[in-house]
Amino acid sequence: MIEIPIRQSWLGTFTNCPEQSRQERLNLVQTRESSDLMRGNMVHNTIEYCGKEFMHTGRRVSFEEASNYMDSITPDLAKLVVEWRHKYESVVDVARNNLFAWHEQVFPELMVPTGVEQSFRIPLDERDGVRLVLTGTADWVQPDLIIDWKNPSREYVPWEQQRWNLQASVYCFAFGIPHFDNVALVNGKVQVIHIERRDADVEALRDLCWSAAALIQSDLKVWPMRWAGWHCSPKWCPVWQAGECRGKHLGPTPW
Repeated sequence: MIEIPIRQSWLGTFTNCPEQSRQERLNLVQTRESSDLMRGNMVHNTIEYCGKEFMHTGRRVSFEEASNYMDSITPDLAKLVVEWRHKYESVVDVARNNLFAWHEQVFPELMVPTGVEQSFRIPLDERDGVRLVLTGTADWVQPDLIIDWKNPSREYVPWEQQRWNLQASVYCFAFGIPHFDNVALVNGKVQVIHIERRDADVEALRDLCWSAAALIQSDLKVWPMRWAGWHCSPKWCPVWQAGECRGKHLGPTPW
């Protein structure tokens, strides 16, 4: 039996641009650390700290304690940043505002989680001697709900998330829970988008993963490239930044 592991985040990249996903799967490129990632990691790691304390002891961490924890991890996260898109002080201010919004508006309504940063590895399907295995890590799992924390620069369009959010399809299948909340913390405000995934979504997910598996098993030296969308740019695409694909011809400052 040939086993093909497919990580949720990689599958998202695959749907955006197959060629980028190929290069990332082969470790030919990696995402450049930016101040945007730093902001998200500051909040995400602090929520993880609060969640694990809540899960293991039942204690809800105060905002002061959570804020102090964020302060303690910020210097090390800042050292990883390669590309500063915003001033350090601005990144810290936005992260703290997002944490405050989460702590005051979201945290009080949460149940004690059954899992925080809970990893999974679960078979999705098998045929002709090939088994597809989904892997990933869920931010927050409750008995009847899966939650993912986001720190984007702007709010999402709800209907787009409900229609296209791939993470919801993967996580709902992996944990057998049909309800998924996409919680975006945006400049001190909270946006919650409720998403449901049912059996039909699982069947569609299987088809998508088999389409990826066909390329993984091929000997193609390049996969289809997708130029549409904001991610196909030197600012966001690690393949472009490495001087491959469009970056090979257009360079780092094409527009």
